[in-house]
Amino acid sequence: MMDGFTQSYCNTVPTPEGGTHEAGFWAAILKGIRAYGERVKNRKADQITRDDLTTGGCALVSCFIAEPEFVGQTKDRLATAEASRLVEGAVRDHFDNWLANDTKAAGAILDFLVLRAEERLKRRMEKETARKTATKKLRLPGKLTDCTATNRDNTELFIVEGDSAGGSAKMARDRTNQALLPLRGKILNVLGAASGKMGANQEINDLCQALGVGMGSKFNVHDLRYDKIIIMTDADVDGAHIASLLMTFFFTQMRPLIDKGHLYLACPPLFRLTQGAKRVYCIDEAEKNRWMDKGIGGKGKIEVSRFKGLGEMDAKDLKDTTMNPETRKLIRVSIDDEFPGETDDLVERLMGKKPELRFQYISENARFVEELDV
Repeated sequence: MMDGFTQSYCNTVPTPEGGTHEAGFWAAILKGIRAYGERVKNRKADQITRDDLTTGGCALVSCFIAEPEFVGQTKDRLATAEASRLVEGAVRDHFDNWLANDTKAAGAILDFLVLRAEERLKRRMEKETARKTATKKLRLPGKLTDCTATNRDNTELFIVEGDSAGGSAKMARDRTNQALLPLRGKILNVLGAASGKMGANQEINDLCQALGVGMGSKFNVHDLRYDKIIIMTDADVDGAHIASLLMTFFFTQMRPLIDKGHLYLACPPLFRLTQGAKRVYCIDEAEKNRWMDKGIGGKGKIEVSRFKGLGEMDAKDLKDTTMNPETRKLIRVSIDDEFPGETDDLVERLMGKKPELRFQYISENARFVEELDV
């Protein structure tokens, strides 16, 4: 079975993260195939979802619209709401006519998609049963705010810094698939720490229990309770230090979690710029300066607010900038396999017990630093 793919463009600009034009295209295809299933009295057609279409379907979508709106500065995702309606309207009638005129092909497509839907539902039921069983056996930490989803697909665990950030995140999250685990301060630097010291550390125990996995040789990625593990710390140097300690822990004790693409870093903003009714968020000083130079399109003076921590952000700010999959940015943590052993050496130099190795690294690389936050 061939994997599906979608490539899309707006005004010839590639949109690798999709957007409203892709949503409109797949909505037209989904509604068309469901309507055809209803006409031929195939009741199972209602089970078909967009995922059933896109996992095996291929599409090239290109649209031209005046004054398009994009998410973020890189223009990777189209945000113009009208594009969804326009593309859906342009595709739907043609697709309906094609299905009606080629019933043999239409029937084959419908049968294939119904089969995909049934397989998906079967897998979901199996995972729900497995997760319910695993959850009953687990002793979950009391500070964990779990999601309501009963299977791992598309679930997310946000590891947040402190109870104040956890309070805002609790209001900003999607209860269905987003869980929260607040940690108290900086966790133990596990590099070089004795196994007994790690086992006695409350924060590490809470983390392992929430994830449903063990450490080191006891780690089994199939026991992982969430699809994405997202480190969400303050956008300052202290937050970066906590994120570094957590990444060191996952790298040394749960490396398959990284290899399988489950570990991510959230990108909360450091600044909020307001000019009249216009508002933008900036992740660092450089982005703030770019907006200050060109303006954000509002009236009057630009007001700058700096977030001292996630706990200072209200739930709406946190949701819109950092937690909502439609508007947030995530960085997937990965290991470069092109140079075997180099990552291990770098982690040892930066996070290990020998300060002279850190000093040497800083001395050798300080000249390359363009922006320093202390």
